Amino acid sequence: MRLVETLRIVWINLMQNKFKVLLTSLGIIVGAVTIVMVIAIGKGGEAEIAGQFQGLSAETIYVNPDYSKTFSTDMELSDIPKLSLDNMRQMLDENSYLKDITMRSSYFKDVVMNGQKGSMQVAGVLQNYEQISNLFPAEGVNISEEDVEYENRVAVIGDGLAQKYFKGPEDAIGKTIKIGEQQYQIVGVLERKGDGMQGVNPDDTIFIPFTTAERFLADPYTIPQVVAMADSVNHVAAAMKQMQGTLDYILEDGSIYMLEDAGSRIDAAMESARTMNLLLISVAAIVFIVGGIGIMNVLFVSVKERTREIGILKALGSSKRDIMTQFLLESVIISLFGGIVGVALSYACMPLMDYTDIPVLPTVDGQVIALLFAVATGTLFGFYPAYKASRLKPIDALNYE
Repeated sequence: MRLVETLRIVWINLMQNKFKVLLTSLGIIVGAVTIVMVIAIGKGGEAEIAGQFQGLSAETIYVNPDYSKTFSTDMELSDIPKLSLDNMRQMLDENSYLKDITMRSSYFKDVVMNGQKGSMQVAGVLQNYEQISNLFPAEGVNISEEDVEYENRVAVIGDGLAQKYFKGPEDAIGKTIKIGEQQYQIVGVLERKGDGMQGVNPDDTIFIPFTTAERFLADPYTIPQVVAMADSVNHVAAAMKQMQGTLDYILEDGSIYMLEDAGSRIDAAMESARTMNLLLISVAAIVFIVGGIGIMNVLFVSVKERTREIGILKALGSSKRDIMTQFLLESVIISLFGGIVGVALSYACMPLMDYTDIPVLPTVDGQVIALLFAVATGTLFGFYPAYKASRLKPIDALNYE
């Protein structure tokens, strides 16, 4: 039997059983929608992580207190020895793999901005924080060396604050804000960035000179953070080892501080996103398996219902291969139909994700994978019923009641 004739017979059978085809393909439709959605969610998660870390360089090294020690011992936060600017400079001087180093402190303070009061994050930074953290002004200027040296009461705010409390970055420049009991003049507004520093969202943060923060905002429970930049990705581990050696020399117990590189954080976050993506795809695969079992059951019933038809086709000269091809094509076409409908429905589902906090990023890859899964499911679960149909003997099939 020619392939064209086989396809015509398959098409006639499918058209005569439209409702059954639709019900049979429901599992595949749900599976295809699920595959497209979970891949979009996974890609959206990876894109969000990439966006959060876009302001970081893989050469960045953080020096933070190991807070786990305060939980496992009787040590209080106020007992943790604070690193000074001199300690920071010593780390740089004694390290042959560091390109630059800075220090910052972070506080939550009551702030009055353009007549509105609220609790906001304030970061005390040195003049080189912009190069290390890739935070550059969209308007005005950044914290200068002179501001740090003379403890000037100037502030640089994030774009989010400029948009929320003023008419925009240009309007914010030159305005005065109150942090605690002190007045500060806004000299710059940063470019919009998103999360780019440990524990700090630059868009919603007020940056002031580190020395000014130490004078007016310091408290026993705020531990300054050292942020360093290795001269290359390949030297990060060596730089961290030398920094730890300096910490061990400066402090009685250098292990009270832990070193962490941004590259490891980025890799860990991306790996978590990929693991979640695989987990979601596994769930979608289970949905496909359920749909495939449904197709197999329907085809078994179809073989029984059409046993006499199979006998007639064999009596007219159709081979086992022709019969097997016919039933296998039915299975694949049903699955492909379900896959196409599922992909189409996923387009309708994507806008609904805007009402959730789940990031999605639709991709052609997800749609292609969904269709491949659908075809593979139809082929796999349609094979055995097709094989059974092809093995029927013409006499038994013709005599079947």
